[in-house]
Amino acid sequence: MKGIINFKHDTANDVIIVEPHWNIETKEDCDIWYNQWADYMSKFKKKMDVIMILDDFYVHASIGKLWGEYRVKVLSNFTRFSYRVNSNLMTGIFVKTSGVRYNASSKEASSIEGAVHAIKEDIKAIEISD
Repeated sequence: MKGIINFKHDTANDVIIVEPHWNIETKEDCDIWYNQWADYMSKFKKKMDVIMILDDFYVHASIGKLWGEYRVKVLSNFTRFSYRVNSNLMTGIFVKTSGVRYNASSKEASSIEGAVHAIKEDIKAIEISD
């Protein structure tokens, strides 16, 4: 397999911790990467809060625009709130670019704990506005 994503449901905080081990270079990589998300996330039958640990995740410049479109599909189909931790410079640029282009989340946190805290604050904010 070209790449793998490790998913863990943190039931105490009801968030999905995602650790992709990928080097995205081709459209086929984007398809496989997206399908790994779909296979895991579809079992929840609702959008979940997600923390992505990006220590071992790379997107090559040649595929960045297309990957950004796939990223937005992941976010819109499977996530409510999402935060990224430890994004490298190039991947961070693609995340922010697709975030602006498609109005998709590109929020970052310095740690898993920080991301959990930020998600809890996001939840409080929507509860207050309801």
